[in-house]
Amino acid sequence: MTSRERDRDRERGSATVLGLGVILVLVTLLAALLVLGVALRASLQARAGADSAALAGAAVLLEGGTAESACAAAGELARANNATLTGCSAGGESETVSAVLRVEVTVPALGGAEARAVARAGAVPAPST
Repeated sequence: MTSRERDRDRERGSATVLGLGVILVLVTLLAALLVLGVALRASLQARAGADSAALAGAAVLLEGGTAESACAAAGELARANNATLTGCSAGGESETVSAVLRVEVTVPALGGAEARAVARAGAVPAPST
């Protein structure tokens, strides 16, 4: 057996090992992208829930409702968006009314991690002259 044949025999199967390594790296990157996608979706869901709940609470306040009814309306809309209302501050000074809400969304795909968002909605104050 010549030295050339021995070198060829020693390298036999090295492409298989290299191919498996490349496949492993690609699968790892795909898994990381999937986790990031789930986290992004949860973040967007929390933001949407907080925004819509804040708008609902502010609408109740602008129609003359109480802070309690505004927070109840906000909580109801947050639940409709699969979110949990964790805090509500509603009320107004002079002409301005607003609702400030904190919302959480649980992400089962990430082991129960929570995405949180805060939103504020209300009337625009009148410009001072």
